[in-house]
Amino acid sequence: MKNKIVLNIVFIYFFILSIVLIMQISSKKINAVEPLSSEITAQDRLKSAVVLAINSPVIIVNEKQFLIDEKDSSLVPTSLDGKVYIPAELLKTAFGADIQFNKQEKQTIIRLDNNALVFSNNGTSIEIIDNISKETIDADAEAKIINDRFYIPLRSFVNIFDKEVFYNDDLIIISNLENLFDPIEEMQIISELEEKVKNLPLVGNNEVLKHILSYSTKNENVINNNLLNIQELEQLLDQNKPVIIKKTNNYNIYATNSNIEVYFVTKDNEEVFSFKVEKLSNNIKDILITDDRFIISYEIDNFLQTNIYNILDRQNVKIMESIKSNATFYKNIIKDNKLYVFSKKDANSLKKENISFIEHSYTDEKILINDDNYTLNDISYFPDMNDNVYTLISCVNLYDLQERFINVVFLGMGDNILINEDSLYVCTSKGNNTNLYKFNVTLDGFKYDKRIFIKGIVKKIEVDVEKQLLKVILNNSNYIYLDNNLIIR
Repeated sequence: MKNKIVLNIVFIYFFILSIVLIMQISSKKINAVEPLSSEITAQDRLKSAVVLAINSPVIIVNEKQFLIDEKDSSLVPTSLDGKVYIPAELLKTAFGADIQFNKQEKQTIIRLDNNALVFSNNGTSIEIIDNISKETIDADAEAKIINDRFYIPLRSFVNIFDKEVFYNDDLIIISNLENLFDPIEEMQIISELEEKVKNLPLVGNNEVLKHILSYSTKNENVINNNLLNIQELEQLLDQNKPVIIKKTNNYNIYATNSNIEVYFVTKDNEEVFSFKVEKLSNNIKDILITDDRFIISYEIDNFLQTNIYNILDRQNVKIMESIKSNATFYKNIIKDNKLYVFSKKDANSLKKENISFIEHSYTDEKILINDDNYTLNDISYFPDMNDNVYTLISCVNLYDLQERFINVVFLGMGDNILINEDSLYVCTSKGNNTNLYKFNVTLDGFKYDKRIFIKGIVKKIEVDVEKQLLKVILNNSNYIYLDNNLIIR
């Protein structure tokens, strides 16, 4: 009897305890509220997403910029016959896939998430192999070899791995979330993403700059760029005779021990004294002269100094402005009343000179160029860079010095540079290919416009005055023209 009473008490106790637990669990379920989609930030939605764009070598993975292939900036997603194709290399960079090519079998094997995808290089069949099974499916489009690189249909990849795709014109986002963005309500976010993934050059950040400087080599062509060898000039000046250093625009320009003297050359080839200015150094880098402006660049104590003179009144020549930079002279260009001063600074020398620029802590550090501090966010780099120098461009209006100076910094600018009207063109070559970048010159600096891919190495870019077109001369002596940024032979 007593045993029955004890058992009943235990039974009732556990029964009551079970009811309490059930009520607590139910209460938790009732009180638990899933976050609304509007409360999920764009950053949350992009944490596991990959952002790309048609014809752009840039992708964004977890909100960081990468090149699809750091060694080949010509590798880009493309659209063919209404279908999007992505380079297999994108899966390696964005998702950590392992890629192997079997030339004998004419197959490409992509291993990702415990799956092996075997693509036929000339058909639509895809063999999917996991740990326990193997199946073969037919895709709606075949994989392709484009410019000797393997491409797969985007739709095949997302179907196999249950991914979602968001499209907005040329912008594509691969993620695990359905209806990632509202193209109307969130147009601002989409536009910002598109700018990040489509605009070049890239914005500097800790990882990419550190990586670039680890494998880039010093460009010796930047260093010794003088009108006349310093030692040769000094030896000639020891003879106490004026030394001609430049002939330009109907002027002969001489250096003496203390001055720079300018003579106008008449039709009869006679020299008529025009004016003189004080010579600051024998290390003369460049001289430009117009009817009413005289520009001379020196290197003085490892600083570049460019002086601008008003020579309208030849009897009263006055200095208007002096631009100084702790960098090395590269090139001066006058175009449409504006002076563009290009100077360069070896990136590794900056690390040694400035305590704040430390090899292993780039983020938010400042770099001193032209007496100004630039953070890494202020510096852009070209993905196919061919040098490891910072290129500073200073732009000044020669006739309105009150107009805002433009100072911008690039890492890895190419050697072929052209200023035409309100556009800056830069050619950077890697391998046997060239990218021509076009920038629009604005009051706020240089705004990226577009990139034009050119097969071959560019020797020179110039304006064909007769045709009013941009002429691109290749190393093999062939040339092409650009009309509205389209290539015409």
